[in-house]
Amino acid sequence: MGGYMGFGLQKWIYSRKPRTKMYVRNRLSSFTPLINYSRNFQLKPSIRENKLLNGILTIGILIFMVILMSLLIQKFTIYSKRQSEKIITMNGFKNQKAFNFLINSGTNQLKQDNITGAYSEFLLAYKIYPNNEELNQLLIETLSILCEDDKVYCKDLNILMISH
Repeated sequence: MGGYMGFGLQKWIYSRKPRTKMYVRNRLSSFTPLINYSRNFQLKPSIRENKLLNGILTIGILIFMVILMSLLIQKFTIYSKRQSEKIITMNGFKNQKAFNFLINSGTNQLKQDNITGAYSEFLLAYKIYPNNEELNQLLIETLSILCEDDKVYCKDLNILMISH
């Protein structure tokens, strides 16, 4: 082990004697001038270019890229159409499921004599499928019950009756 390890300065470190040289080196001269070069710089083509071959290769690569891109675009459009159809069908299933849940919940609310709760459920179902005849009939009946107690609902009933 040698060197300073952080445990204090050891005597053998500061009492060392320098090593003796194994060889004697000659002295270097103090200055040697560089040789002056005189060069003429000119732009010279080092390789003869084959312009015809370069043009044919460029056109070939461009044609290949156009064909490749057209195939990829065609595959992407087919994929995009399939994906959008799947999304539409999934949204239709989700809407139908939500609509059925809201109708069932609203009818259960009516059976429990919670007319305002049933009306709110039917309104949510109406936002999903406004042209459903069963829903429209339930909304009219619910609004007619609510209109007897509170005149605020009569305006909604009149609007619903005019639209259907």
